[in-house]
Amino acid sequence: MYLALLKELLRNRSAAAGLILLAVVIFAAALGRVWFAGDPWEMSAMPMIWPGQDMENPLGTDVMGRDMATGLVSGARVSLLIGLSSTLIAALAGITAGALGGFYRGWIDAFLMRVTEIFQTVPQFVLAVVLVAIFKPSVATVTFAIGIVSWPPTARLVRSEFLLLREQEFVLAAHTLGMGDFRLIVTQILPNALPPVIVMAALNIATAIQTEAALSFLGLGDPNVMSWGTIIGNGREQVVDAWYICGLPGIAIVIIVLAFNLLGEGLNDALNPHLKER
Repeated sequence: MYLALLKELLRNRSAAAGLILLAVVIFAAALGRVWFAGDPWEMSAMPMIWPGQDMENPLGTDVMGRDMATGLVSGARVSLLIGLSSTLIAALAGITAGALGGFYRGWIDAFLMRVTEIFQTVPQFVLAVVLVAIFKPSVATVTFAIGIVSWPPTARLVRSEFLLLREQEFVLAAHTLGMGDFRLIVTQILPNALPPVIVMAALNIATAIQTEAALSFLGLGDPNVMSWGTIIGNGREQVVDAWYICGLPGIAIVIIVLAFNLLGEGLNDALNPHLKER
């Protein structure tokens, strides 16, 4: 199944391009520390050395003399960690709420949808800023904040899938055979409802990475962790004299967001049977 999905993705140009870009980012995050093993906060050379000017600092230094390459490698790990972890939190919360509401309907569905609407009345980024500001900024806090504000769209999507699938004959047959609600939800309905959720998760990772960068730019990221948003925030006052300080992490954000968006489009094409028939 997974091998067939991978082959389908590789045949899709958008998905293949997304996978290549994502592989580059993962390679930088996993193996970049081998070449750039220093502390991203440590001053390693003169301030504002331009990329290519000093081979010991191939991507230059920032206004404090910190190596840009080391900071970018550190930021790749942070972005992937927060993006994947927060999306997992959002997916678990959204799937739980949507599955319960769509399966049981009635007052349970009404209550869960009212809670969902409450979260959706406040802009996601504003709510994330409030949550991070209330608690001590850290990787865990930022991850939780982004995850907790991102689950409503997933909940609504899963609910609509469950409302459609619960009336299908295979579900009614399983219920007639005495299958319990929990087993029915987990083994019969949920696997058939997952394809659109997987597509949404890929797109949510891109959004989570953008949100983390914005929070760090505002100074609400983990002060002990170097992220792309932090680098951009530190270099915003020198954007005219040394644009590369903001430009390089900005390009990195564009690449990783584009990778997950392209991958999401490819997954949608591969998992959507209606698109396959066209």
